[in-house]
Amino acid sequence: PIHHGDNLPPGLWRLSKMLSLKTLLVANRGEIAVRILKTAKKLKLRTVVIYSEPDCASTHVHLADEAVLLSGPPPQVYVDGDQIIEIAKKNNVDAIIPGYGFLSENADFARAVTHAGLVFVGPSPESIEAFGLKHTARELATRAGVPIVPGSKGLVASEIEAVEVAKSLGFPVMLKATAGGGGMGLSTCNTEEEVRKSFQTVKSRGKALFKNAGLFIECYYPSSHHIEVQVFGNGRGKAISIGERECSIQRRHQKLIEECPSPFVMRNLELRRDLCDAAVRLAESIKYGSAGTIEYLVDDDTGSFFFLEMNTRLQVEHGITELCYGIDLVELMLKQADAELSGKKGLSAELLSSIPVGAPSGVAIEARIYAENPVKDFAPCPGTLQHVEWKEIPGSRIDTWIYRGIQVSANYDPLLAKVMYHAPTRQEAIKGMTDILAGSQICGPPTNLEFLSKILADKSFTAGNTLTKFLDTFEHNLSAIDVVSGGAYTLVQDWPGRPTLGRGFCHSGPMDSFAFRIANALVGNPLGVEGLDVTLSGPELRFLGSAIISLCGAPIDAKLDDTPIPMWTRIKVSAGQRLKIGKTTGNGCRAYLGLFGGFLNIAKWFGSKSTAPMVGVGGYQGRQLAAGDYISIRHQIPEVAGDLSIPGHLIPQYPKNWEILFMPGPYDEGYIVPESIDMLYSAEWTVSHNAARGGIRLLGPKPTWARPDGGDGGAHPSNLIEYGYAIGSLNWTGDDPVVFSQDAPDLGGFISSHTIVKGDLWKLGQVKAGDTLMFRATSLEDALVIRNATDLPPVLPQGTRGSGVVHTVPEKGNQPLASYRQKALNEAKGEITFSTGLISMVGCGNYILGSKRDYAPHKPWLFEDFDQITFHRGRSRFAPDQATQGADGAGWIGNGAFGAMDGWKADREMLQILPCPLNANVWKVEIKEGDTVEESHLVAVLEAMKLEIAVRAESPAVGGVVEKILVQPGDSIYRGWKPLWCWSGNLPIEGS
Repeated sequence: PIHHGDNLPPGLWRLSKMLSLKTLLVANRGEIAVRILKTAKKLKLRTVVIYSEPDCASTHVHLADEAVLLSGPPPQVYVDGDQIIEIAKKNNVDAIIPGYGFLSENADFARAVTHAGLVFVGPSPESIEAFGLKHTARELATRAGVPIVPGSKGLVASEIEAVEVAKSLGFPVMLKATAGGGGMGLSTCNTEEEVRKSFQTVKSRGKALFKNAGLFIECYYPSSHHIEVQVFGNGRGKAISIGERECSIQRRHQKLIEECPSPFVMRNLELRRDLCDAAVRLAESIKYGSAGTIEYLVDDDTGSFFFLEMNTRLQVEHGITELCYGIDLVELMLKQADAELSGKKGLSAELLSSIPVGAPSGVAIEARIYAENPVKDFAPCPGTLQHVEWKEIPGSRIDTWIYRGIQVSANYDPLLAKVMYHAPTRQEAIKGMTDILAGSQICGPPTNLEFLSKILADKSFTAGNTLTKFLDTFEHNLSAIDVVSGGAYTLVQDWPGRPTLGRGFCHSGPMDSFAFRIANALVGNPLGVEGLDVTLSGPELRFLGSAIISLCGAPIDAKLDDTPIPMWTRIKVSAGQRLKIGKTTGNGCRAYLGLFGGFLNIAKWFGSKSTAPMVGVGGYQGRQLAAGDYISIRHQIPEVAGDLSIPGHLIPQYPKNWEILFMPGPYDEGYIVPESIDMLYSAEWTVSHNAARGGIRLLGPKPTWARPDGGDGGAHPSNLIEYGYAIGSLNWTGDDPVVFSQDAPDLGGFISSHTIVKGDLWKLGQVKAGDTLMFRATSLEDALVIRNATDLPPVLPQGTRGSGVVHTVPEKGNQPLASYRQKALNEAKGEITFSTGLISMVGCGNYILGSKRDYAPHKPWLFEDFDQITFHRGRSRFAPDQATQGADGAGWIGNGAFGAMDGWKADREMLQILPCPLNANVWKVEIKEGDTVEESHLVAVLEAMKLEIAVRAESPAVGGVVEKILVQPGDSIYRGWKPLWCWSGNLPIEGS
């Protein structure tokens, strides 16, 4: 990858040494903090960073010499200027650099830094204030002879005045918060009604985000370019321009792709001179010091340009200017700060003049990678990044803070990385950027990676003709599944999961592998490709691209659009269709959705895409599917001659009364008396409601034990010293049996008396609460036949029960009796000392899995086999809370008020629940309990990653009565939580 200024002749700015600046505090997070630290390290500065609790594992925390945790609510801590300055003073910091965002354009903070005896790495407070309010910045531009967009004269005070100004300017117009930035606090209006509607919204947004409710109005030019000029001033009256950048491709007025130089300017080279001259005039008019950017609106038809604003900070896209001009803007900013600290008031004019400011060398393109969903109006998508892989080639530069396992918080901007590529020509730059994006992969929450690739391939972009309205008509046709609702419990699974991983991780995989593999075979996949494991009630999926699917397993209601579809059949789905999988309609409890090509954005974890929900790894975010999830699928599918179905006589039967084959061992004889072993085969066992992927508890008679206690294993006869568990084991936790299923523990200290044969394990995936089981004996030979013949109709061969003991070494001299059992360790009888408890004590008492820097993708656990663990005596004292039962509570219980639960259960069937489709903070709750829901009623406003998300009522919720509100403003909510409870209907989330 190219580094800043490599292979370019040194100028005075590069040769100058740091004199007074020795320690730097980076008052930011994410990729810009990492970017600044790289230059600080190059200059051999001691670095201090700050971080919030959600950022404790962020890359900048590990790169700095010192990292200090900020106290307070995570969304606000990075703008707590007093706390940051106090940290700087305690750590002997010389200067504070804010980067962009947060405090970078806060004049009060810059002034406080100076008053504390430190240097603010950026422009003076006066410069920040001068350009901080857009309406005053327009006045400064006019004085400097820089053309401005026609608009209101100063701020607009009322809605009536706003309408009058808009009418005089002519539609369309744009309402702008005067203190806004980052694309926030803007609204484009095409009618008087839209002006009235947007006026209060822009005012309230400006007040909430920027503590300033002032707004003004400008003409809106739909056919225009957004072009900006990089400037740098020394604070002593000298400023230079360092080329222009094209930033026209935007969503929500925030940039997605930037270029240096602008392709529009390259076709109109005189325009570069005019843009740059105007920018220098404006910067020098206020003796601007440090890096800054002058933004222009350029009319596509006439080439006329108008001043928009000046960003008095380092710009997000500064990197492509660095690549084309061979400079390091952060280094310049730090050297300007060093000169100020040395009493020189800034860099010399001679030094600034040595910086190359002529024509750019080659072309650089930047693509911003965001955690957002392009098909949901770019809604932000926090979550865990399960896989991160960048393709780096000569000419590339990737500024990022993420890595595999990092958590993307809902508290901050969703920017994950800036991917840049520099080449001699624009065509080569586009090709190189296309290769980088195609070869990079981020798995976890949705990102715009594929969307950006589509832009690069668009004809308008390749021709260099993109305008600010480009995305309004851009058709991207992404191939994916939009999860409308997740169903009761829908997991991504593949076969066979992780049967050999161990180390406390469950096997995972489909509970009914037979139906799962048939579903894959029908669509033309290898049998182990990932699919959906659907329990009891399925998801609703909107297909954004064509697909081939099949649905196998227990009978379940399923419709494609409004047409019922058959099971055990291959079906072609067209883009735009919806598949709604309802509830199971008979016996059995799981169905499986196979899809040709599988799910492309699901990462493998230890060789499998299966979800292990109990430990939160694998699959989609390590959890069940939820509304708002986004699954990438194949772009192209093969042509199929027609539907293909499994013959009816080959489809498994799903009874309510199951017969299941199992074999003895490893711990039957010698642990359970023979009469109770016989009872296991003759009794009818009922499946408890405690039946899940981790185990299926059975209700039935209790056994009689052949020993009084568990010896060294524990007090109960079912206790043993820990050994490895097998899937399908009949495990005794005391007197109660549990059949271990796919997500069962792989190690424990309770006996397993029998084991279900592998050929019958699929039945465990279909038994449900209330079903009955009868265990039938079989031999090892017959079990092997069944395992190898699961494609045949089920059979129940007659076999002997056999024994769990496969070999016995009799007691002789000092050698104790030894019994070798199936799937077990040997048991020794005699005076042998065991060391027990330590592994359980560590594993059960501490969470020993992780993804931070101390872990590795191939080893996400702390310990290796035979590691020695030492426990140290602690000094912590417990402080138990003493409480007594209140008289009111005792009376409530005594009066039988628990009977109210019966009424609640009766009413519950009438209630509909509003799920939250993303992690967010509650900003406003606009309804109250007892309200009747009306059409388009604003229910609540959420805030995530700097985006407002309105929750509005839609059918079938209209007419419902709000029963209970479960959140308040300021609460943090997470995908899967139910923030609102109403009598009827779900309330969908829409971006705003």
